[in-house]
Amino acid sequence: MSFLSKLFGGTFESNREDGDDLFSQKAWGEARLAYERALGKARDARQRDAEEVREKLKACRLELARMRIGEADELAVQGYVEEAREILADIPAICDDESIRKEASERRGRYEADEARRLAAEGEDMTEDDLLAVIAGTWTEAQADEYASLPDSFREAILLGHDGKHARSAEIMKEVLGLEDPGAEPRYAYFELGKELAQAGMSEESMEMIDEFLTLTKEDEEAVEMRLGAVTVKGSLLLDLNRVEEADEVLVAATKEIPDHYAPYLNLGVFLRNRGEMERSLAALEKAVELMGQMHPDFRVIREIGFTYLAMDRKDEAEKNLFAVVEHQASQGNHDQLDPEASVALARLYEEKNEIEKAADIFRHLAVGHDTRNHFTYNLESARLLNALGNNPQLADRYLARARELASNDSEHMLFANVADDGRTDS
Repeated sequence: MSFLSKLFGGTFESNREDGDDLFSQKAWGEARLAYERALGKARDARQRDAEEVREKLKACRLELARMRIGEADELAVQGYVEEAREILADIPAICDDESIRKEASERRGRYEADEARRLAAEGEDMTEDDLLAVIAGTWTEAQADEYASLPDSFREAILLGHDGKHARSAEIMKEVLGLEDPGAEPRYAYFELGKELAQAGMSEESMEMIDEFLTLTKEDEEAVEMRLGAVTVKGSLLLDLNRVEEADEVLVAATKEIPDHYAPYLNLGVFLRNRGEMERSLAALEKAVELMGQMHPDFRVIREIGFTYLAMDRKDEAEKNLFAVVEHQASQGNHDQLDPEASVALARLYEEKNEIEKAADIFRHLAVGHDTRNHFTYNLESARLLNALGNNPQLADRYLARARELASNDSEHMLFANVADDGRTDS
C-alpha cells in the first residue's frame, strides 16, 4: 500500500491495526489519526469493534491533553505565562474529558494566582538602598548634598516615614537636628521634619518646622519648588486646624511671591477645590495652564482641572481632561505607570456612559501597574466589567483568579464572592 493510500485510505481493520500498534508505542498523536481514519471507515464494522476504537481514540486524546498540560506547566515555570494560557485554551478542542477540562481550569487559576503574587511582589522586592535611591531621585542637588552630610540615621528616618512610621521618623530627625554638629547646616531637613510631623498629626509643631525652612531658604532660588511644596503643606495644616482664612492667605501670597510660576496656582486650585470653592479653583487652575505654556505642559494641572470639573458635575469636561492625562501617559509607553486616581475616575465616567469595554481596559492596565497595594481592587473590577461585557468569559475568569489570590481580609473576600456569584466561577 502506498504512503498516500495508507494516510487517506485503508480499511477499518487496517487503520485499527495501525492505531493499535502506535498505541502500544505510546505514539498518541499518530495513533489518534489512525483511529480517526478507522472510524471514517467504520460503516461495515461491528458495533462492538467501532466502540473499542472510540475508547482507544478517547484514551489517545486524554494522553495528548495531559502532554499539553505538562507543556503548559513547563512554560509557566519558565515565566511564559501567556504561552501557557494559550496551550490550556486548546485543551477542550483536544479532549472533552471532564476531569481534564477541570484540571486545565485549575491550572489556569494557579497560573493567574502565581502571576498576581508576582506582580504584587514586584513592589516589595526593593532593598532599602534601592528605595532610598528612588526617593533621592526627587531631590535637588543641594538637597541631596545636605542629606548626604547628615548622619546615616537621618536617611533611615526618611525610610521610616516612607514606611508610614511618621512619629518615629520625626523623633529621629529631631535628634539629628538637635546635635551640636549634625555635619551640615540644615535647611531642607526642616521641611522633611515638618512633613513627618504633619503626617504624625502634630500640626502646630509641623508648621514651626516649615516656617523655619521657609525662613532659611528665602533667598535660595534652587529651593523655589520645595518652598511651594512647603507652603502647600502649611495651607493644608491650617485648614486641618480650621484656620481657613489663614490658609487662603498663605496660598494666595505664594502666587504673588512667584507671579510667573504656575505651581502656586496649581496648589491654590487644589486647596480651593478641597474647600468647596469650585469657581475660584477652576480660575486658579486655568491661570496655571496659561503660565505653564504648551511646550512642556505639566499634566498634574490638567488632572486637577479634571477633578475640579468632576466635583462641579461637569462630567463631559472632566472626562476630556482626565482622558488627556491617561492618553499622555499611554503615549509615552507608560501603561504600567498610569495615574491611578485619574484612571479610576475616568473608568467610572466610562462605566456611567455604558462604555464598559473602555472602563475594563483601564482597570486591566492598572491591575499590572505600579500601584500594587490596590491590585486586588483593579483585578476584581476588571473581572466585574468583563463579566458585564459577556464576550470573553475566560478573560474575566483570569482576573477573577488573580483577585481571589490577592484577597487579604474578610471584606475583600466578600467582595470577591459577590463578583464571582455574578459571573463565572470555574476558574
